[in-house]
Amino acid sequence: MIVHVLSVGDPAQRTGGYLYNARMVRGLRAGGHTVCVHRVEGALPELGPGVILADGLLWTDLGPAGAALARQRPVAVLVHSPLWREQGHARRQEEERALRPASRVIATSRRTAGDLDVDALVVEPGTDPVPAAVGSGGTRWLCVATVTPRKGHDVLAKAVRALPGSWSVRCAGSLTRAPRWADQVQGSAPERVAFLGELDAAGLAAEYAAADAVVHAAHYEGWGMGLAEALVRGLPVVSTPAGLFEGRDPDAWLPVPAGDSTALAAAMARVQDEPALRGALGSAARGLGLPDWPTQVAALARALEAL
Repeated sequence: MIVHVLSVGDPAQRTGGYLYNARMVRGLRAGGHTVCVHRVEGALPELGPGVILADGLLWTDLGPAGAALARQRPVAVLVHSPLWREQGHARRQEEERALRPASRVIATSRRTAGDLDVDALVVEPGTDPVPAAVGSGGTRWLCVATVTPRKGHDVLAKAVRALPGSWSVRCAGSLTRAPRWADQVQGSAPERVAFLGELDAAGLAAEYAAADAVVHAAHYEGWGMGLAEALVRGLPVVSTPAGLFEGRDPDAWLPVPAGDSTALAAAMARVQDEPALRGALGSAARGLGLPDWPTQVAALARALEAL
């Protein structure tokens, strides 16, 4: 099978959606498929024979050009998170109208699929087998999320101001996607919140290994790859709703409503103050049985082969 992947921006970016794409490309190639990655800036490139897999970040903005392509070729559109969740409800009809001509819409979670009025196949991200986190001794939170308004770092900073004890928060994630917002959040955050920027794979793995708990304050999260990486390492997690939690053991994380800094601070304080709770959350997290990458690559390959 020949697959043409259409990407917007640098495919090597280390955000959840781009990491998903990169793992799928690597897995498809390892399975004997030919995968050509095209960085689309403006007009569509000339494409040889094969199936097209277009990132949802790109697809809606292609407009009539995308609709024409879908009439001529087998096209699957990969949606990590609905655009309208990031850019406002006014874009919802435009996004759904752009998706309907595609041969197949593939969503990375049931939550994302349910937030779009189109038929979608769900192919969740995978995980790798990793050792359990070692921790720092009980005083370090980790937040893994690109610093944009949707990820709720402002809510997290407000919660930390009300948080008792000596715990600190280390935030790993790009500071360049919404630079003005990132500057504002950093300027308003307490001293015990450190912003590390975008880390490479080794640097991020080291942060997970040294963390004692993970916190996520996003206003909306279609899946939550950073959360999945925490859970497979047996880290206690405090989080707003995310797609990966749906249909899974509710005892594997401590939920809080989005946008509520008071509830977030209270949940974080519980984790800090109750060693037994931390242990129970970690044990349940390790037992979740999240899907692995080979299984998910195979699922995507079947979907593309069917086109």
